[in-house]
Amino acid sequence: MRKPFFLSRNIFHGLIPASWAMALKISCGYLLAGLLWVLLSDRLLNLFVSDLRTLSLLQTFKGLIFILVTALLLFLLLWRHFTRLRRAEEQIALAAQGVSSCVGDAFFTSLVAYLAQVLETDCALVATIDEAEAHQVQTIALWRDGRLEDNLAYSLEGSPCSALLDKEVCWCPKGVKTKQKPGHPFCGMGVESCLAMGLRDVQQRLIGVVMVLSRRPMGQRRTAESLLRIFATRAAAELERKAAEQKIAHMAFFDPLTDLPNQQLFRDELEAALLRARRQQSSLALIYFDFDRFKTIVRSLGHLYGQWVLRQTASKLKENLGPREILAHLGGDEFGAVLPDVSAAADVEIAIERLLKPLGAPMNIVGHELYVTASVGVALFPHDGGDVETLLRHADVAMSRAKAMGRNNVQFYNPEMSRHSFQHLVLENRLHRALEREEFILLYQPQLDLATGALSGMEALICWKQEGRATFSPSQFIPLAEETGLIDPLGEWILFTACSQNVAWQKAGLPPQRVAVNVSARQFYQRDIVALVARVLRETGLDPRWLALEITESILFQDIAETTVTLEKLRDLGVHLIIDDFGTGYSSLTYLRNFPMGTLKVDQSFIAGVPQDPGACTITTAVIAMAHHLRMTVVAEGVEKEEQKEFLVNAGCEKIQGFLYSPPLRAEDFATLLRRSSAA
Repeated sequence: MRKPFFLSRNIFHGLIPASWAMALKISCGYLLAGLLWVLLSDRLLNLFVSDLRTLSLLQTFKGLIFILVTALLLFLLLWRHFTRLRRAEEQIALAAQGVSSCVGDAFFTSLVAYLAQVLETDCALVATIDEAEAHQVQTIALWRDGRLEDNLAYSLEGSPCSALLDKEVCWCPKGVKTKQKPGHPFCGMGVESCLAMGLRDVQQRLIGVVMVLSRRPMGQRRTAESLLRIFATRAAAELERKAAEQKIAHMAFFDPLTDLPNQQLFRDELEAALLRARRQQSSLALIYFDFDRFKTIVRSLGHLYGQWVLRQTASKLKENLGPREILAHLGGDEFGAVLPDVSAAADVEIAIERLLKPLGAPMNIVGHELYVTASVGVALFPHDGGDVETLLRHADVAMSRAKAMGRNNVQFYNPEMSRHSFQHLVLENRLHRALEREEFILLYQPQLDLATGALSGMEALICWKQEGRATFSPSQFIPLAEETGLIDPLGEWILFTACSQNVAWQKAGLPPQRVAVNVSARQFYQRDIVALVARVLRETGLDPRWLALEITESILFQDIAETTVTLEKLRDLGVHLIIDDFGTGYSSLTYLRNFPMGTLKVDQSFIAGVPQDPGACTITTAVIAMAHHLRMTVVAEGVEKEEQKEFLVNAGCEKIQGFLYSPPLRAEDFATLLRRSSAA
């Protein structure tokens, strides 16, 4: 730890002459003068005076003169000594005042003023040194001819104090003009001498320099160095404190991963931008960037590569950032930007295209080319809000709308989005209470065997009906249930209710039918679906062969190895497995043949086009043929017309499901249909 300046051993060294040296000087001078006086005066008196009385009288006067002369000599010596001592005390007092009068940025201004006064020089300065290039100096306070001057930058190389790069002190008592390169900032100052000292931190790294310059030759090196050391010690400590404060402030307001402003600083900058816009009666745009499928990148490559992608993305966004535009990392894969002085939506679109243009090039990562796209939401001031919170909320709503619209697009906020978000929030709150209030009911849609014309299985479909309100279809609330995690208890309720109802029908003497239950991605991957199915079968007493699980094509290919293991465990339980919505994903037939699936359901989007659409007919026929080749039964969903049924019969489809045969039915209505079908 650096010693305080008043504890340093050499502070007074050179300021006050050593006591022994001064005493020795006075004693020697007095002794020499006395000896010379005694020897010379006695010889002269004996030479010129022979009368003893006169000689005695003259010797008495000689003693008085000796006393007067030596007293005068002592007075002059002591006066000179105490004058220097008083001057040294004044310098120390000024130095102490200079290093303790202020803190912060004002300290350096005060320090150079006091430094020039203490050392009686024409110029004094304090400067910092660039860490990357140690010879580059930037003054932070420059005092010249009694006033503060503008700061300047120069190089230690080619200056009279270039020795500071290797030494602690640089002393040049005269001839500075001949030791600096032409064009150096000191050339026009007429400097003749200088004294400089390096400022070092606790790790002895050179972080700055303190310097005095004079137009006259400089003397009393030891005194000047001692005084300068007082200022240098305090200046180094203040530079360290200032650097520590800047580091803490940077950590508090900048994101450590991307080195961009964080959310707190972004809010402050946005507030300041809004104040300027109000004063200037101008507009600005707040932009939210959310990078698409970032979680997939993290899940596939890991968190370290995910962080690398974020750093690269931030760097690319900064490439085309305007001088007054603000960019920040708001957390996760979300970034925010403020664009001032925009006059129209077209200007914002051009600016967004400019910012995102570098992302068009792929990122090379672990041997693969990775393309990053963004969903962008925009809120405009003052049209979409007049304060920070409103603009942030509206930009976030617009960004969410961009993701819902298929990602990789730009959406400008409009009030309809807020109404939709509010309805979404209300729906979420109602959904939390729906299970407790038993507002969900299970419907069963029958499946028709095209070969026999008889009922052959069913699909369990959930319906949400609130008293006094409209009925919500699964497409309205199932995605929300998956997003909020409510799909876990809801999915378990569907499975348990469907199995219990199937057992109840069988106990009532009705012919057994297989009931199909849909499985969500969250259920399949985040819960032990095998343990859940086994427990429900055990608790309800349903024979596993009368239960089928419908798994969408997109779920199957998220993690092929894990999916295969899970499907094989379900098959071992005796449960029938169905691929749902086939044709809407990106199936690989190589992997599809390895899955232990028993049935394939053709998505209704293809069935809607047959038999009029040749493309839909070709795809449907090919899917049926492929399923048969893989020894799977085919069920066509969404059959509503007789001509669709006829086409499917000719194509070899085994079963159909849709309003042509029957809509989804309540349990009691399905039981009636089951009795009628068994009696036929």
